[in-house]
Amino acid sequence: MDLYYKEIRKWNLLTPEEEQELWARYKKEESLEARQELIKAYQPLVFKVVKHFNSKEEILMDLIQEGNIGLIQAVDSFEAERGTRFASFASKHIRGRILDYLRKGNRPLPEIRQLSHEYLEREIELRYLVNKVKAVLEELPGKERAIIEGIYLADKNASLVAGELGISLSYLYRLQKKAIRRMRGKLSNFIKEWG
Repeated sequence: MDLYYKEIRKWNLLTPEEEQELWARYKKEESLEARQELIKAYQPLVFKVVKHFNSKEEILMDLIQEGNIGLIQAVDSFEAERGTRFASFASKHIRGRILDYLRKGNRPLPEIRQLSHEYLEREIELRYLVNKVKAVLEELPGKERAIIEGIYLADKNASLVAGELGISLSYLYRLQKKAIRRMRGKLSNFIKEWG
């Protein structure tokens, strides 16, 4: 398990441009090499979803294998033109595949056991944090706010948001970085208290 984790940490994350190019090559040119690159690039997402299940060590590799099948299904069925972010789309497929595996094996579903006093406290804290972020979001200039809301709240891909705002993708990325810096600055004191 440790070896697997070390291996996936070595892989570089794709830039939005690189990912867009791979999707175009796979979906339009049916490039199996591009398909493999996409599957490889999202291996850390499988690991991230599996970790949330807090399962016993002996079945973790089984869960990763099932998660990988879910990832492959997501890559094959994804339609980028619909405006959904692939990470969100793939997470649902990965989680669904893992839950099916746990149910079929009559294994306890780890997440169900999480409903405790500690969980409820965390929910309250999270709602408070969300309200803080929303308040800061309201203070952003129009386009910056629309970009953050579109990409992070409405789960749209960057190209779609850029089209809706009538701006280029490169300009959208510049505004996105500016908005994140602005929000980080406004939230810095709150983050210190939160930590």
